[in-house]
Amino acid sequence: MYLRPAYRRLIWLALVAACAAVLFAWRGPALMGDAEQAASGLWRKASSPPPPSAEEVQRSQARRAAPDGGSGQARPAAVPRKCQLNGQTIYTDGPCPAGSQEQIVPENLSVIPR
Repeated sequence: MYLRPAYRRLIWLALVAACAAVLFAWRGPALMGDAEQAASGLWRKASSPPPPSAEEVQRSQARRAAPDGGSGQARPAAVPRKCQLNGQTIYTDGPCPAGSQEQIVPENLSVIPR
């Protein structure tokens, strides 16, 4: 039996479409779940703030190390410090407690005195 080339192509196309439909019915929900997880991870990564630049780090360190002129002027406001200790964040105006790690303080941090 002889089939025209156009019919042979249509039969192959129908077989490929049927295989794709069976594959999607078998693995489709799992693939969609994986794609959703990947998309949400990418969204979280894209929407998180960028790490501080070297310039911001230097500016923050320069603020902390502001030398005391000793000229009898009024004492400047204490510079806030952000310390990580056992997974907790502590803000203080003095040195960080022993065993903690000092983090970069955001430029827009507001401090309200007690």
